[in-house]
Amino acid sequence: MSTKRFFSIAILIITITTTSFISKKYFQHNVEGYSITGTVQGFTDGTVLYLDDASGADMKAIDSTKISNGKFSFSGSISGVVLHTVIHTGDFSDYKFFWLENNALIFKAEKGKFHNAAITGSKAQIDEDRLDVQINPFEKKIDSLNGMDKKNLSESTKKVINKQIDSLRAGELEVNINFIENNPASIVSVATLDVFSSSIGREKSAKLYNNLSLENKNTAYGKNVSQYISLNKDLKLGDRYADFSEQTPEGKDVKISDFAGKVILIDFWASWCVPCRNANPELVKTYAAFKDKGFEIIGVSLDRESDKSEWINAIKKDGLTWPNISELKGDKSAAALMYGINGIPDNFLIDKNGIILARNLRGQALRDKLNEILK
Repeated sequence: MSTKRFFSIAILIITITTTSFISKKYFQHNVEGYSITGTVQGFTDGTVLYLDDASGADMKAIDSTKISNGKFSFSGSISGVVLHTVIHTGDFSDYKFFWLENNALIFKAEKGKFHNAAITGSKAQIDEDRLDVQINPFEKKIDSLNGMDKKNLSESTKKVINKQIDSLRAGELEVNINFIENNPASIVSVATLDVFSSSIGREKSAKLYNNLSLENKNTAYGKNVSQYISLNKDLKLGDRYADFSEQTPEGKDVKISDFAGKVILIDFWASWCVPCRNANPELVKTYAAFKDKGFEIIGVSLDRESDKSEWINAIKKDGLTWPNISELKGDKSAAALMYGINGIPDNFLIDKNGIILARNLRGQALRDKLNEILK
């Protein structure tokens, strides 16, 4: 799976607790288990490689082995028909996400180029590779534009670049949508829909979901998509906010409606999100300037249970004195699904009457809006 579509070494990561069975009509597999025979170039003997279960929010170790004479092997069995996994070095300088089946798999790669590893023996991986061939040109162009040194560029040039990136992302999303539509029985389709449902939107996601095979709907990925469709409110500017309740680090329940009558900024962030953390100093200044004028911030963290201590430390370190709450379920929290959060930082500005005025206002733009409505 491509780096971007796996948001989980970073960001955008998939919260799934199990991988359910897929139709045996779709996968013919060896019930006795799997074997992975690897040939790699550029590694010293004794280098340790790890095989992890990557189907959940946090990776789980499956096995490890050492490279000897440019070769390695893994063997075992998975309880389902297919499992999303990753082979990686200890420091993740090399890694490859792939679909593991109870079959004989062949893995070929070079040091520094694991992302281009050739894998045979997994029918689900064939589907993944077909999709990646279409996606990779978009990602290479996006990476190239993001990698430009923008320090000396004019604001107008930066805007042109950002529009190009947005256009490329829209094209990439359309490729994913077309794949899902044309491959309703592929596990890759439902996993991709799970990642992109909030970007695709509730209505289109519902159509794609309804077209999936029954087996795919019954996977953990399918259940995540179903939950998104059920919870998402498709909120737009001018709509009334959607209320929800989450807990503070101390376990106190806090609702958005607890602050009715104030101008509220619902700020979606996470302790591991670098842009979020970089934006916090400005947000702290804005809060200090307007908190006595009827303004409140509610910080909604998309951290996970394993990140709880980091979340608490980030609140303290960044001086976030406003209410901070979380379900500690990552991007699968009810609030994130309700509000259609597909990336962080993100925020919604709500007026005293509970109407959504703006989204993604930051810095001076946020202060200008607050000066306008809190005269």
